[in-house]
Amino acid sequence: MKTSLYKFKAVIASLSMMAVLAMAGGCYNIGYMGHPQIESIGIAPVTNQTTGYNAAFEMRNLLCEQFMNDGTYKLKGLQDSDCLLYANIVGFDVSKSRDTSRDDDVTFRVIEWNITVTVEFSVIIPGRKEPVIPKREVSGSARFQSSGDMENSRRSGLRMACRSAAQTIVQYTTEAW
Repeated sequence: MKTSLYKFKAVIASLSMMAVLAMAGGCYNIGYMGHPQIESIGIAPVTNQTTGYNAAFEMRNLLCEQFMNDGTYKLKGLQDSDCLLYANIVGFDVSKSRDTSRDDDVTFRVIEWNITVTVEFSVIIPGRKEPVIPKREVSGSARFQSSGDMENSRRSGLRMACRSAAQTIVQYTTEAW
């Protein structure tokens, strides 16, 4: 009789504990945090208003890559998507970060560079007057070192800076609600 009473009390205590835990954890959202009416996104061709060539190409590719990695929205074509992302590169800056000198400043060479890409973006739903996300400006930056081929080094630095900006754009797009 006493063991059945202890079992009954243990069952009641565990059920009440589970009920308290279920009520306390009911406000958490498990999964993606995207807009409830948007399931897919299309990325319009990126425009480039700077002297950084290949920046628009790299930016669009990295936006696609980051949306695929994030997984909140499916990436679709411009005609089939629920919303469209428009991006415009408005700033491109390459500056020296660190240099080296030898023989009392006779030999001088820059060995590390900073690159910064500034992008304006907005998200619209076709047919709506107001954008879902109004025009916003983000920037991405990276450091790269100069090697034997400066052009390849600059291109990889541009890619790293565009990836940084694309990650911020995806974050602002998926968590803007």
